[in-house]
Amino acid sequence: MIKYQHIKLQNAEYVIKNNIEEFLSSTECIYKCNEPLSKHTTLGIGGNADFFVEVQTEKQLINLLKFTNENKIKFYVIGGGSNLLFGDNGYKGIVIKLSNKKEFGHINFFNNTDTETKVEAGAAVNLAYLAKYTAEQGFGGLEYLSGIPGTIGGAVYGNAGVKNCDISSNLYEIELTDYFGNKDTLTKDKFNFQYRKSNIKNAIITKVKFILKKADKNDILQTVFKEQQTRKKNQPLGTKNAGCIFKNPLNDSAGRIIDSLNLKNFNIGDAQISDKHANFFINRNNASCADMLNLINFVRDEVYKKYKIKLETEIKIIK
Repeated sequence: MIKYQHIKLQNAEYVIKNNIEEFLSSTECIYKCNEPLSKHTTLGIGGNADFFVEVQTEKQLINLLKFTNENKIKFYVIGGGSNLLFGDNGYKGIVIKLSNKKEFGHINFFNNTDTETKVEAGAAVNLAYLAKYTAEQGFGGLEYLSGIPGTIGGAVYGNAGVKNCDISSNLYEIELTDYFGNKDTLTKDKFNFQYRKSNIKNAIITKVKFILKKADKNDILQTVFKEQQTRKKNQPLGTKNAGCIFKNPLNDSAGRIIDSLNLKNFNIGDAQISDKHANFFINRNNASCADMLNLINFVRDEVYKKYKIKLETEIKIIK
């Protein structure tokens, strides 16, 4: 077997990479070697991944997971690349992305009644697109999430949401594949969804089902429009950012707290706090992961000094 995580000799690592590439070339997965992760995250930060693999079908995913498990190969799964900060040294292993081109990009309505519908979406479907699309069909429940970037799978995994509305609110079933390549389908009550997190571990979400209520289409679309306008006004759209850096403390706002310290526009290297929203940190040009981490730690320390509040990061940091 290939002992990827434990062999450190240069020639052994070369053999290992050749074996991985040989396996990938035998599949229909789309893959790249030494791929810059900065190209696959909304922050535009991150070194190279040994292998970057786009998986198009469940069969491909299961075979890849069985291969990584049997050969002890490290991997990480990403969605739309928002809410992520990869290290400057990249990722030693395989970064997996579910492609929205085939099985993981579908949307189906079923069990329609006069009052509600069920909608099934592949994990690679864009959340903002699904929210708008369901609104256009006259079904409400996801409209408040229409300004959130990223994919359905990532959104459910992190229980994405806005004030008083999380994606888990209308969720009823999740299909997953665990890290050994085994498939399962579980109802919402089997999980513990909390503020910006879930207890989903060691599994990849492949498909999600929601129950949505029939409502006036114009009213729902008006909510979609308002959400998008609010985000356009208050968030630094068009910049390289990862969304909110910190989770909101109970009954408060991380953005308000940081802003109270007059830290908007403060920068370390090319990592800068947005002048629109203090909980958004932007890569203004060529920020490194080190720049962003230094800025995150600086802000966290300043907030604790002033308010004795320990801010918890909302973004995932993979080094």
